[in-house]
Amino acid sequence: MIGLLQIVFIWLPAILALFPAYLAVRLQIDWQANCAGGRAANPGYNVADCWDTERAFIFVIVLSLLLLLPAISFVLLRLLARRKAGSGPDQP
Repeated sequence: MIGLLQIVFIWLPAILALFPAYLAVRLQIDWQANCAGGRAANPGYNVADCWDTERAFIFVIVLSLLLLLPAISFVLLRLLARRKAGSGPDQP
């Protein structure tokens, strides 16, 4: 039962974080192609679209980090538990 909960609440969100991360890469590529050089680089591209791309990029990064947070905390707690278990007997 604990293994199933671990999969559902830790590793499934971490896997789902790959999709926003992929979207972030695509948004960054779009921004580089259309907005990096200013108006001179792509005169037909609207400046407001550049801001929309930047704002979407920020939202997607935050979403990815929130989805990865349970996995990061799980791994850190597991590493701390192993370090504590290997440190010898507890002192009173």
